[in-house]
Amino acid sequence: MGKVLRALFPYILLVVIGGPVAIGIDTYIEDAERRHDLDWQNKEVFILLAALALVAWVQFHLRKQRGATMAFPRVADLRRAGPGIVSHLAVLPAVLRIIALGVIVVGLARPQTYRTVVTETDSVDIMIVLDLSKSMEETDLRRDRLDAAQRVIRRFAATRRGDRIGLVLFAQQAMLQCPLTLDVDLFDRVVADLKMDDIPSLGTAIGDGLGMGLAYLRRSDAKSKVVILLSDGDNNVSTQMTPQQAAEAAREMKIKVFTVLMGADSQWGSSVNPATLRSIADITGGKFFKATDWEELRDSFAEMRKTLDKTRRRKEERKKDKELFVPLAALAVGLLFFELILSSTRFRRFP
Repeated sequence: MGKVLRALFPYILLVVIGGPVAIGIDTYIEDAERRHDLDWQNKEVFILLAALALVAWVQFHLRKQRGATMAFPRVADLRRAGPGIVSHLAVLPAVLRIIALGVIVVGLARPQTYRTVVTETDSVDIMIVLDLSKSMEETDLRRDRLDAAQRVIRRFAATRRGDRIGLVLFAQQAMLQCPLTLDVDLFDRVVADLKMDDIPSLGTAIGDGLGMGLAYLRRSDAKSKVVILLSDGDNNVSTQMTPQQAAEAAREMKIKVFTVLMGADSQWGSSVNPATLRSIADITGGKFFKATDWEELRDSFAEMRKTLDKTRRRKEERKKDKELFVPLAALAVGLLFFELILSSTRFRRFP
């Protein structure tokens, strides 16, 4: 074998053995990518492949400097080897070691496959419209009406995971406090933090509150939408939309309104007016509930949970499917094991 060929032989061997290994890895990864999305978690480690080329040069160069070593474990092997190609295969363990290191680098880049999981859940868009007028400070439900409403709404929301739920407040005017959301925990915090001074409380504009709730539901693409309206039922300010007009709008939008009359008439406190809320429920095809105490308020929401219509909602979620590092690590271990066997037997060196 000529001098030039002897110098190039380790690199030729590296290509001959490493080429099929690289093609196999590429085919394996491409096949995984065809079936699922694939991401590299640590692409920056590929720079180590350049360093590996330097390692190969040092390894093969230093090998030529070790002239006092014997690449054969037995003298008989040395006699049989002569100057032929077999003697040059002593570099094979080093070649296998470098290929194994290259496989490890690819594994450290952590190729991972992901799959898209499509789930369909039964869900409904719910807009809660809550009276925050001064009369909600009455304590005829074993606690003030606002506190009772907060408790029952939070319990109700905790059972509606998978549904979108929002909150509109109204008193003298209406305002959106929480847009429709799937984040039940966020909604719970919003309701828990409600205070009477969150909105001007002199007056009760039921029509405006219901109208604003409908306006936000109009933007929803859900097939099933409902409004839950909680109030003492006394519409007592001039509004942009009367309760009757808001109810008619809800009927046109095919949105049921469940109304809950909170509290009871009191000799010292404010009176309640069931007529307005009953009319809204009748017009929209919803249901009217009267809660004169805490138990009735709780039971009214329990009944609503059973009667709410459902619609199918499609949800796509990207989940990790497979970590490709494991088979690459197994390949590297196999190469290193083979290199160890060769270094300990056929190509063992004696200084």
